[in-house]
Amino acid sequence: QGQGQAVWTLRASPQNRVVWKGSFSSGVYLPSPGIVAAREWSGPGGDSDTVLFDMGALPAQNGIPAARLEVQAASDLTNYPDPCKPRALWVVNAPAVAMVNDTAAHAMLTAAADKLKAHCGAKLNEPDRPSHDRTHVQVRAVATPDLKADRWGNPGPVIAEAYVPLVAGGAIERYTNQAAQQQGEQQKQAQDQDQRQTNMRRLRAFFNTYQAQGWASLDDIAENPFRYSGRVVVTAAQVDAVVNPTRALLDSLPDDWGSSNVVLDGDGIGQWKPGPRLLAVRVLGRIQIKKSDCDADPFCGLAQLQLVGSQACTESRCTDWLHLPKPLKDGQTP
Repeated sequence: QGQGQAVWTLRASPQNRVVWKGSFSSGVYLPSPGIVAAREWSGPGGDSDTVLFDMGALPAQNGIPAARLEVQAASDLTNYPDPCKPRALWVVNAPAVAMVNDTAAHAMLTAAADKLKAHCGAKLNEPDRPSHDRTHVQVRAVATPDLKADRWGNPGPVIAEAYVPLVAGGAIERYTNQAAQQQGEQQKQAQDQDQRQTNMRRLRAFFNTYQAQGWASLDDIAENPFRYSGRVVVTAAQVDAVVNPTRALLDSLPDDWGSSNVVLDGDGIGQWKPGPRLLAVRVLGRIQIKKSDCDADPFCGLAQLQLVGSQACTESRCTDWLHLPKPLKDGQTP
């Protein structure tokens, strides 16, 4: 710690020595002034030759508390780690609340690259570095005060990252913002829950309007209409074919497990627009005709329903009505 020197003697050429002379921080050589501190790092891609250089605080961004810049670098044989030959930049103590805003996140990541450019100058463009490393640098932000790794060597959690340009006119590449994505998911979940509760109230009003006694799937009705005989139930279906202005053949909704036909009678059916519908129906049983006439009658033995009320759906499976906290089961009311 402090001023000193490290001397490297080459085994194959003991007369040749490499000397690192100057300041040291926790055993790490500081190759240039302006570095606050340094430490060994064994995070992702790190080994005993990888270190972190603490470059100090970043400028505050529009009232956002200042984060800090740490530069990950590695030695190469007898060449010392150098922050001007970075493997990655780390913004530590990044304010997660502010980073949910993409504009603020972009500014924070760019400020890290700008601070490195101010420290290194033209050294970042030395020709011995790979071409992409001379034009972009990976910058990752974490909310913790210091960069830490779990037992598998993974730092975390990274809340935003990108490849930030080191040259004028360059564009940010491969930008991701976990903080913004997480907030978006939370907002979506809240909106989804609000929608479910709204649908529940609307569906309850539909049941009350037509005094429906419970829910029944079209497949259950088709299989055994006598379970619901004489009762008003709510179901969802689509029109398979309109037989006449007051009669239609119904089918199960798309993507439902079954495909069951029932006959629906009621005024106004002939004026319905195509698409799925929520229906309040009275179950009458099955159409009874002479057995000898079944071959000539397509409705022979089908469950028969009487229309009580109807509401068109805007979604293919009536999810605008049936997207509920808990899906209705047979016989349930919302």
